[in-house]
Amino acid sequence: MADEKEFYSVPEFAKKLGISRIAVFKRVKKGRIQAIRIGRNWAIPSDALTPLLDAKKPLRENTMKALTAVKNGGDGENAEAGSMDDIGWD
Repeated sequence: MADEKEFYSVPEFAKKLGISRIAVFKRVKKGRIQAIRIGRNWAIPSDALTPLLDAKKPLRENTMKALTAVKNGGDGENAEAGSMDDIGWD
């Protein structure tokens, strides 16, 4: 890709994942996202993005199945095993 960067800032990475900057920063601090500290800022290698996007894809698909089931009159419980439970919703 022409846009492919070697490193992303925390806000750029958050936008790519569709989560908040704070969520990315917390994951960096906990060691869940590999990052390099440069002064007061963090640089996140672009190769750290792919596994996170791949892990997020099934969650989006299961969520959409559950929401579709609720919209169609079901309770969403039978959409697919663990659909809402996997993303931490109560």
